[in-house]
Amino acid sequence: MKRKININRPEISSDEIAKRKDFNTVFKHHTGANKPFFKKPLFLSSIAVTVAAIIVSVAVLNKKLQPTSYESSVTIENSATLDEFYKKEQAKPCIAPPLKDVNVKYTTYTVNAEKGATLDFKTGSLLTIPKNVFADEKGNPVKGDVELRYREFHDPVDFFVSGIPMTYDSGGTKYQFESSGMMEMLASQDGKPVTIAKGKSIDVKLASDQKGDEYNLYKLDTLHNNWSCLGKDKVVAKTNNGANAAPVSVSEVRDLDTMRSSKQEILKEKEKKIAALPKVAEPRKPVEARKDKHTFDIAVDANEFPELAVYKGVWFEVGDENKNFSTSSYDIVWDDASLKEGTKKGENYLLTLSKGSKVLKLIVYPVFEGKNYVSAQKDYEKKFEKYTATIEKRKAEEKRIEEEYQARLLAYKKEQEELERKAKQKDADQFKLMNTQEKVYRVFTVSNFGVYNSDCPHNYPQGVLCTANLINDKNVPLMCYDVYLVDKARNGLFTYYKNPVTQFSFNPESTNMLWTVEDGVLYYLKPEQFKDMKGSNGMSNLKMNRVEQKFATVEEMKSFFNI
Repeated sequence: MKRKININRPEISSDEIAKRKDFNTVFKHHTGANKPFFKKPLFLSSIAVTVAAIIVSVAVLNKKLQPTSYESSVTIENSATLDEFYKKEQAKPCIAPPLKDVNVKYTTYTVNAEKGATLDFKTGSLLTIPKNVFADEKGNPVKGDVELRYREFHDPVDFFVSGIPMTYDSGGTKYQFESSGMMEMLASQDGKPVTIAKGKSIDVKLASDQKGDEYNLYKLDTLHNNWSCLGKDKVVAKTNNGANAAPVSVSEVRDLDTMRSSKQEILKEKEKKIAALPKVAEPRKPVEARKDKHTFDIAVDANEFPELAVYKGVWFEVGDENKNFSTSSYDIVWDDASLKEGTKKGENYLLTLSKGSKVLKLIVYPVFEGKNYVSAQKDYEKKFEKYTATIEKRKAEEKRIEEEYQARLLAYKKEQEELERKAKQKDADQFKLMNTQEKVYRVFTVSNFGVYNSDCPHNYPQGVLCTANLINDKNVPLMCYDVYLVDKARNGLFTYYKNPVTQFSFNPESTNMLWTVEDGVLYYLKPEQFKDMKGSNGMSNLKMNRVEQKFATVEEMKSFFNI
């Protein structure tokens, strides 16, 4: 399929530019979490134009951004139009992880539906699964084993990589969640979703560092892209002894995908070695011609049919499939004869005889007569002896390769078991170091699977107001949609929009970072870069730092950002 790709898009005409000059709502009534101007109904109807918005928006549509207060010119090289870009962003699902290969992994449990279970998570959280709590999509009770997947989110990195929205709309006002703990629970059987039976629920004790009672329980409504408030959760203290003592959890296998991949590579290597072994075709056993059958003597092309050319005196017997064969065919002096592989590979052939417009096609079988048969039989026995020796040698080599493969698998399994043991011990040691007197359970029940959040809605940070264009190290504006502010003094991730500039506030007394993603690449603004921001009515260029490190786990990302 051929596709046309515009790499260097022609300059947009003045008429096209004029059609897009209605930017009066860019900064009007602007708050940190407000939607971008292109989503608002007034975008198409308003006539008044804000001067600053015209400069920025027209410049972007012309692919040239005018010099800012920093007196630097930048050029947008992206061939996609802003409309196409925004349309793509708005079409994203409610939960949209911004990074392809990094996310909070699920821990998978197998639960017998008729028996239920009490499950321990590595953070110390407890899940109580009653018996007969599962139902299928039609509401019928589920029997047998159910696969339950569970994961938790406790800090800005968890929130960010999950792609779960942390904004809350109440009465038309946007708030940002500061979480005391968030979890997601899903279930399935044989690849089909499983629900919680009507009138039943699962008890959750979510381990948390937050003791306060100002938090509410929310469930994510993925259909309307908002959170539903379910009321208050219950706070229960966790202690080192007693009924609420947190058990040491069994560590999940963090490198399961890597393990599968490695096993596949070992298997492919084995198959490659076997495929490279010498191959010898089994020699064809000669067949003696029968006196009651009709035969033809045809010259065989040695290059086309080496399996026949090795024998001398081969004839071709007319097969019983040829119902309309007549001996009158022998009376014709045929001009041409050709031989092709027949209906049974290696057993018969298609003989085509032609003279002028007359064509005769026959299924024939190679046969031998008299001394030629005796000679062919001796040749066959020699070739079969050599063939048998080669096959035995090949089988021995295949066995050696298989034993080598099994030994590598066993060694890899032992290595994985040792890694898992160390990971389990590490989890146990880290948990022992926690001051469990400071930790609590956020206790609640769930009657539907999905994402639940023990949260307190807060206003966005106040302090320095910054209006900025985000650029990369080549002074090219970043084509990004969501911009995230991390305030290390608050356990939240504050979301802003870039349209095509972004405006955000931050507390200068706190440690801050800014994150955004362009085409799957993570960029960030370092905490020290915030110190020079004084805030102004003009627009600034913020040079974002590209993250070159490829994170294999969420823990690696947390270490990189010291969170």
